[in-house]
Amino acid sequence: MIYCWKSLCGMALLLCLTACVTPSPNQEQALIHLRLGDSLIQEGRPTLALAELLKAVELDPNNPMIRNFLGIAYLEKGLFRQAVEQFEKALQLDPEYVEIHNNLGTALMRDGKISEAIREFSKALNNPLYTTPHFAQYNLGQAYSALKDYEKARNYYQEALKNSPAYSLAYYGLGMSLRALHKPVDAAEAFKMAIEHAPTFSQAHYDLGEVLEEIGQPSLARLAFKEVIRLGPDGALARKASKRLKALP
Repeated sequence: MIYCWKSLCGMALLLCLTACVTPSPNQEQALIHLRLGDSLIQEGRPTLALAELLKAVELDPNNPMIRNFLGIAYLEKGLFRQAVEQFEKALQLDPEYVEIHNNLGTALMRDGKISEAIREFSKALNNPLYTTPHFAQYNLGQAYSALKDYEKARNYYQEALKNSPAYSLAYYGLGMSLRALHKPVDAAEAFKMAIEHAPTFSQAHYDLGEVLEEIGQPSLARLAFKEVIRLGPDGALARKASKRLKALP
């Protein structure tokens, strides 16, 4: 699942995010913690980010951006219900904060609430001010794949690719839905496109290998599995690829 996350780009922007008014001392301190929390999320350190963002929300509890980033930190920690709570509070504070619907949908999806997630992704997608519709379209594809409605999933992945033609995850999702629809040749082409835009996408290489084997191209499947091993020789996926290689004719 993909969530919307617009990184903070300096204190001038941060001050404008508080409606371009002179912030109180507490708000100024909150923005410092918010900026640091953002940086820590980018660095892949969600626990430290969470600590900073909790300080920020204590200082400025009515700032919807702080609530959004706090929700993202909870998502990164795997604390989905806490993330849902923060995204819902952000929307209460700013009902026009359209990206939150996608983020809330992501948290609900990860918490197993697929129908609720679809509603939130759709709210984001249906808002004409939403600037990254391919994220919501991809997430809807994921949601319908989870429901095993692969035809609808395929349609959403294709829509995502119309909006973002280099979106490797959407190509991969498209490939998986095509496999489920028993269209292995088309699936292979989708996986190839995913790899073209993300050459180190190991899972796409692996699934491409499986599909190539299925459609009777063992020599090309062998190359795909070897690439999986080259990209991550010590990983679990490489071990699976090694077993597939040994089984090839």
